Amino acid sequence: MTRPMDAIVLSFRGEPLRVFPVGQRPLEVGSGPSCDVVVHDAAVPSRAWLVHEGLDGAPVARDLVNDGPLLRLVPGVELPLGERYAIARAPALDPPRSRELSLATEQIVIGLDEGEKLTLVIGRGRDARRVRLEGTPLTLGSAPSCDVVLSDRAVSAVHCRLEPDRQSAWVRDLGSRNGTWVDNVRTGLGRIAPGSRMRVGRTEIFVVDQGARGDARADGLVASSWQMIEILGRVEALSRSMAPVLVWGPSGAGKEGIARALHTRGPRAREPFVAVNAAAIPRDLVESELFGHEKGAFTGADASRRGVFEQADRGTLFLDEIGELSMSIQARLLRVLDNWSVKRVGGETERRVDVRLVCATHRDLRSLVARGGFRSDLYYRLVHARIDVPPLSDRPEDVRALAAHFLEQARPHLGARTLSQEAIECLVSYGWPGNVRELRSVVLGAATSSSGIVHKEDVRTAIAEISGAEALSDVSPLGARLLVQQHGSVSAAARAIGVARSTLRDRLARSGPVPDGRTRALRTATG
Repeated sequence: MTRPMDAIVLSFRGEPLRVFPVGQRPLEVGSGPSCDVVVHDAAVPSRAWLVHEGLDGAPVARDLVNDGPLLRLVPGVELPLGERYAIARAPALDPPRSRELSLATEQIVIGLDEGEKLTLVIGRGRDARRVRLEGTPLTLGSAPSCDVVLSDRAVSAVHCRLEPDRQSAWVRDLGSRNGTWVDNVRTGLGRIAPGSRMRVGRTEIFVVDQGARGDARADGLVASSWQMIEILGRVEALSRSMAPVLVWGPSGAGKEGIARALHTRGPRAREPFVAVNAAAIPRDLVESELFGHEKGAFTGADASRRGVFEQADRGTLFLDEIGELSMSIQARLLRVLDNWSVKRVGGETERRVDVRLVCATHRDLRSLVARGGFRSDLYYRLVHARIDVPPLSDRPEDVRALAAHFLEQARPHLGARTLSQEAIECLVSYGWPGNVRELRSVVLGAATSSSGIVHKEDVRTAIAEISGAEALSDVSPLGARLLVQQHGSVSAAARAIGVARSTLRDRLARSGPVPDGRTRALRTATG
């Protein structure tokens, strides 16, 4: 049986005037002309109440004037609007409740525990900041009283409000001078979701789906650094497209995770995701692996076999290390991409396939094209969009988050493990030539040899055993590199590593000249 839609009733001196459905989107109630429920009474605040569905589906309301807690709406209990008007939950949906019921007993605090957890990435690059949308409305503007204060002269004092619901969130313009823009469209009230891009004044805001520090998103990605946050926004935007994507980055940086995110966030999420590493396939079997073969096509072909294109039909095919394919296989691949049909080895007929193609490589394909090692026509067919994944050494914030995530993953097998601060510094200071793949092995190795708390010596031993190298004795080499990235700011570099500014300053002073001519900044910082 379908549950009736909840509604609120607007009354005048106890007499019902009009019923408004709740659930499609939040309802703003007040005397302002832009409100969803407009009350023509000067005694009613311009923006009085915000009504939307709570986590259990019942309507709740927030006092926009006093910024109080959420109130659960129940029949028979009215929320006042001036002296003559009031709103209440429509009584037909619940058993009658006493009008003497105290509002205090119905106060609840609600968090966004269901649906997608949204994070706003405000600004770009290293200066970007993140604000998590936890289930309560947030006002954005230049006034100090706003929940999110934007230092932008093009932003109005109270510019817009974000209104979360059980599925995602809505953004409502609050009469700003320059408007609120969502995906390049000016909007008064619009839904935002992962992948949405907002513009408030001159400030860009990206909407991403992100778990807590150390937690993976639904698609398995962990992101804490500004580089990965920007990549998440790129993934959200490209996931809705069917265009081929090239993911570039060093081995072990997480390219397959990006490909899986493009798949799981897109319309083909319920269809197959097939991954194949072109560099790991024997040369004489590459053609069969990609396009399939018929029985008897070659020695050992005892039965017909589908290739990865057929296996990924209606889904996503991830071709890792695409730069390792021979020129002859590149020619066959180009033909497949031109007409989206494959012919099995030894076969006579072509079979239509519908595949979203994502490729990855650690090589510079443009240089390969210039040297004649990669077909230019295939390159332009593959690279409709490109995502660059930086090495782990360039994003130390992710080292912390990934290490915590790996420990959480291993909890059922190893028990609870936590990293000491010295262990974290040791992990962050190491160069990680094997990137995320190496980090996971080291963290799990250190956790296996420890009990309860993972110490610095556990990490150093794991690196020596797994990578054949000793962990750096201090953070100086990484600190010097981060000092360059942070434009000479010792404070910013220290925050990125997770150590005190004075600690980094002293170690940098002992380590000698800083690369790329940053010695002046260092001399200034160390006094």
